[in-house]
Amino acid sequence: MNRRKFFDLLVQSLAITGVSAITLAGLFPALLSKKRTIHKVVLGTEEELFSDNSYIIKHIDQQTFIIKKGKDGSIDAFDAACTHAGCPVQWNDSKKSFLCKCHGGVFDANGSPVSGPPKKPLNKVNVMKRNQTQEIILYLDKSHS
Repeated sequence: MNRRKFFDLLVQSLAITGVSAITLAGLFPALLSKKRTIHKVVLGTEEELFSDNSYIIKHIDQQTFIIKKGKDGSIDAFDAACTHAGCPVQWNDSKKSFLCKCHGGVFDANGSPVSGPPKKPLNKVNVMKRNQTQEIILYLDKSHS
């Protein structure tokens, strides 16, 4: 095969690939576009939520979240699904770490993996504290096609 024939085949292949991609995009637009919506959940006031504990567990839309209050008054929220296999994690207040009993995964207080099979940190959830009312608000990112 000479160089000219090779380049002709290359251009034809690229053209076919491009036309195929455009055709598929037209037939299956949902596969290529993801809509993101933010779901705002008002949990309650800081005093109500953390009256007895430094953390709470909330179940929202078939998901479990662990919301914890730091010594400095900061509020952090995490998806309670382990990033290794999706098993539920639990907050251990005395050790200040998250534990996954399925495969022995341990995450530090910031959700970073410390030991066990998990390599990725826990998914952190956006949380806000309204100063005037002390309301704790979660902002859940709901991606869907």
